[in-house]
Amino acid sequence: MSFGPIPSSSRWWREIRPQTAVVVAFGLLLLALALQVRATDADFWWHLRTGQWILEEGRIPRSDPFSYTAFGKPWIAHSWLADIALYLLYRDAPFLLHPLRALLQIGTFGLLFHMAWQRWPRLVPCMLLVLAAFAASAGLWLTRPNSISLACFVGVLYLWHLYKFRGKNRLWLLPPLFALWANLHSGYIFGLLLLGCLWVGEALAGRFWSDPFPLDRRRWWRLGLYGVFSMAAVLLNPYGWALLVYPFRYFFEGLSLHTHYVGEWLSPNFQEPPGLLFALLLLLLLAGMAWRRVGMAPAETLALLAFTWLGLRAMRAVGVAVPLVAYGVAGVLGWGVAPRGGVGRHGAWRPSRWAAGLWYGGVGLLLLLLLAGIALEFVTWGQREGFVSEAGYPRGAVDRLREEPRGRLLNSYNWGGYLIWGLRDWPVFIDGRADLYGDALFAEYLRVWRVEPSWSEVLVQWRVDWVLCEKGVALATVLEASPSWTLVYEDGTAVLYRKHP
Repeated sequence: MSFGPIPSSSRWWREIRPQTAVVVAFGLLLLALALQVRATDADFWWHLRTGQWILEEGRIPRSDPFSYTAFGKPWIAHSWLADIALYLLYRDAPFLLHPLRALLQIGTFGLLFHMAWQRWPRLVPCMLLVLAAFAASAGLWLTRPNSISLACFVGVLYLWHLYKFRGKNRLWLLPPLFALWANLHSGYIFGLLLLGCLWVGEALAGRFWSDPFPLDRRRWWRLGLYGVFSMAAVLLNPYGWALLVYPFRYFFEGLSLHTHYVGEWLSPNFQEPPGLLFALLLLLLLAGMAWRRVGMAPAETLALLAFTWLGLRAMRAVGVAVPLVAYGVAGVLGWGVAPRGGVGRHGAWRPSRWAAGLWYGGVGLLLLLLLAGIALEFVTWGQREGFVSEAGYPRGAVDRLREEPRGRLLNSYNWGGYLIWGLRDWPVFIDGRADLYGDALFAEYLRVWRVEPSWSEVLVQWRVDWVLCEKGVALATVLEASPSWTLVYEDGTAVLYRKHP
């Protein structure tokens, strides 16, 4: 099936030009929304420390240097290149960390908006669609390498979009894109999966499955060839084949306990706004297909089925599933919709010069005020809390531990990354690198954290003499009542206990 003709670039400009101010205002709205998320998640800190470690040591780590429970165990720092950039920004220009992440998101969803409009040339509806997709991905607006994966994923989708619907061969960009992506984040596996689904779908197009724009055999083989080149490009990394198989370790090396406990591996919560918007986008896609009485091309169908299934299984995959669903919605709702007339003698109404000057001047002033408001709010927030917030982390307890002789610390899972960064002389018990620790150690940690039978044996086994945990958790209550442990530090966030000699 077809989603109608893809407008040319000149048509895109004729449609957008009279509404430039509206598009810019829309971009500023997305920027303002993106900048509201300034919290640092637990993994941000160990990414930061990894970048610093690489620059200090002059090499890329191949074994764990940060914990005592997995010290020396083989470790793949799959985001090593992004970690270096993250650290350099934090060191030299911390005020740019969140704005650059926000601008990356704006660019990513701006590209999605461009593709959506080409399929459904209605400006305001496309804006609302992209706004919904933008908000649905809010749970993954993280200042860490995940955001780069989302941008690369949409880039791969765009290159296929150009190749199939616009007849423009830019597939030669895929191998260098994947070579860079593989050194920035392990999410490259989503890009390879997308290419695989599109290639298999195109094999069915026009042969076993209706598609008015099927790729001929030559173009189909070219797509597959560049997919193979892209997979080979992934090998251009410090770990070689090990990085290529790395993403599958979560499924084939017994990490099921971790994936059933940590939030980003859980199914989306449809009672929260991001999960609800994801569900609404899926319903809108189905409703659009019923209303238009059209199906979807095989390549898109296979890709949507694969990534919707992944998104329903884990929040981690929702980030890449959302733009793909929004792209499909634009294709279905844009079925048979032609672009509106452009400006010209027989086009849209053209205001007088005076009215046009007043309009553009007023809107320009409003946009400047909006931009100034965003900048002022961000700067004042940075002065109040710092551009990289440490709220919710045990900063006071870390300062106290720096005064103590080094020991073995059992720490909260959520604070492991922060301790790797802030308490460098103290190896951690556990942090967010699940592939490194495995389910066996994670089960031991949970036994202590939940104060399950024989929990104290874990502390004895690992010779733990310090415990740092959130105030009010069950473990803190038990340690408070135990004669073997002494409360050393307490604040509104954390409690620190030391074992009696």
